[in-house]
Amino acid sequence: MRMRAALCLAPLLWSASAAAQERPQDKPQELPQGRPLVIPQAEGERHGKVFGRALACGVPRERVDAAITAGRTRMQAAVGRALTDERYLLSLDDAMRLETSLPAPSPAACEKGIAAFERFEKTAP
Repeated sequence: MRMRAALCLAPLLWSASAAAQERPQDKPQELPQGRPLVIPQAEGERHGKVFGRALACGVPRERVDAAITAGRTRMQAAVGRALTDERYLLSLDDAMRLETSLPAPSPAACEKGIAAFERFEKTAP
């Protein structure tokens, strides 16, 4: 009796096994077209270097604060509030703190830093 039940269930188990192997959620997900991958820590570090260098080169704090707010808004739209607060802002703060604690940059470095800051301001919404 048990043998007959096992023989009857075998085809069902094989079909269930085959169906489980072909589930679409097991396939690697592709990024939606037009949306680049955003890594909050990397973006925060990159923006923090630009903002910190701008502060060290004499850009008014109000302009830098406005750029930080724009960057935060953009990051929240890309990855959500939790990742923005836990990863982006912490990396941004660390990078800014490091840049402003270093000795004053050379005039050539300041030109590059201010140009990078102005490029960021132009791309901000």
